[in-house]
Amino acid sequence: MPADSIRARAARLQDILAIEKDMLLTGRARDAISLMDEKLDAITSLESALADPEMQAMIADHQIILQSIAASAKENAAHFVAVRNGLRHAIDRLQSLHASAYVGSYGRDGGKVPFAEVTGRFHRKA
Repeated sequence: MPADSIRARAARLQDILAIEKDMLLTGRARDAISLMDEKLDAITSLESALADPEMQAMIADHQIILQSIAASAKENAAHFVAVRNGLRHAIDRLQSLHASAYVGSYGRDGGKVPFAEVTGRFHRKA
């Protein structure tokens, strides 16, 4: 297995990570998740190339590209965490809006009558 095979496989993984980063930064996290199978295939392919005994001696030659891949993967993981935190905060805000919302009517004295406590005393008016 030539060293070019490792470079080609590493370049493929780098390309996938770059596409994933672009998707995360442009708000397309759902699309980024769709790259998961392709990314796993690229990682498996690269790992199998690096596991070849003939390639063990050349791993030092590829350290820069492997470090670049590790840095890109770490950066994308941080973007995924940011997306998750943003979604969690949005859900929390929506839940707090729902909890503080008042749904009801007003009685004859002007007091609030929440619909949750209604016992059928309201009449429809056309």
